[in-house]
Amino acid sequence: MAALLPRLTVIIRDDDISACTRPETLQTLYGDLWAQRPDGAPVCLAVVPVLSDHVPRLAGQDPDSGVWPFLDDLAGGGRAEIALHGYRHEPGEWATSDPAALRRLLDDGLARLEALLLVTKGRPIRTFVPPHERFSPAARDLLIERGLNVCTTSANMFPPNRLGWLAYRLRQRLGRPGFYPVVRRGSSCLFAADTYLFTSDASPAACLRRARLAAGFCARFGYPLVVVNHHWHFFDGAGQPRSALLAAWHEFAAELAARSDVVFTSFAAYTAYR
Repeated sequence: MAALLPRLTVIIRDDDISACTRPETLQTLYGDLWAQRPDGAPVCLAVVPVLSDHVPRLAGQDPDSGVWPFLDDLAGGGRAEIALHGYRHEPGEWATSDPAALRRLLDDGLARLEALLLVTKGRPIRTFVPPHERFSPAARDLLIERGLNVCTTSANMFPPNRLGWLAYRLRQRLGRPGFYPVVRRGSSCLFAADTYLFTSDASPAACLRRARLAAGFCARFGYPLVVVNHHWHFFDGAGQPRSALLAAWHEFAAELAARSDVVFTSFAAYTAYR
């Protein structure tokens, strides 16, 4: 294995957190990392405030209000950043160009999170992750106006022309990591992450290779490595752990955590000190 290059900033993002997410699921994924880096290894948990049939969930996991105190504890202890992940996680809910409708969605979503999580009263939500990686330029502009950071795919955030689309598709086919410089817009930052490193549609060995390549690429160019996970990818249709995929993730996370020159941070902290 080629050694990771130094001076690597890592932001971990986990999507689709909801009332059906079990604390033990997140502990299974990140507990070792939190234990190895007790001085700080925050995970950005992208939370869907209103449960619907569009929110992925593991088999047998019904809504349980016990997840909210757990998230409060994580965020209060510096182990998590809470982000807004849409409203009901419907595919096109943020694709509208109607400013009034977008403002209602944003205000209602933030209000719902504040009602669910005590920690948000002292730490306002600063990061937005669009559901299904879909939102309109009008939605992007509203989020920037309101001072929220955004993390999504580069093509979603900066829609390319036809030549740009061809180059984007070519990069994907060649397996080039889709990571780019962070773009500041006023008090907001736009984080582009095109590559999902650990997924259930690739072999665990391939996921680990892809993650190591991405880490080297980001360190070489000075980009933050944004690791986007979906916690439910690490479990099968019956809710049982995918042991090999979990092992690959834990191996990669342990490699990062063992390095003194790898810095874990959140989107909000990165924006504040950039």
